[in-house]
Amino acid sequence: MRTLEKIDEFRREAKNAVFTKQQAVAITMNLLDAERRCQQNTDEENRILTDAMQRITFQYLDETASETDELLDRFNVARLTSEDILKAIDSVLFDCK
Repeated sequence: MRTLEKIDEFRREAKNAVFTKQQAVAITMNLLDAERRCQQNTDEENRILTDAMQRITFQYLDETASETDELLDRFNVARLTSEDILKAIDSVLFDCK
């Protein structure tokens, strides 16, 4: 797969950022969509990216389901890192290959 320029840009720009769950999901989807719209994609890359967008679930980002997790969610606490998002993207792309 080619270098994913938008994802690499996110890696540089959002290095120390933290996100709410809603923000993390939205950013993940937007990054995958930006890569999918790249004119340089091969048909196979488009297939993988489209499949990734359809497969991605919140479990790729965070599997925590404790009472504390629910409390933090109720207060919309930002605690997912850019690294969490990048790992989720790597995992879903791997699963789609």
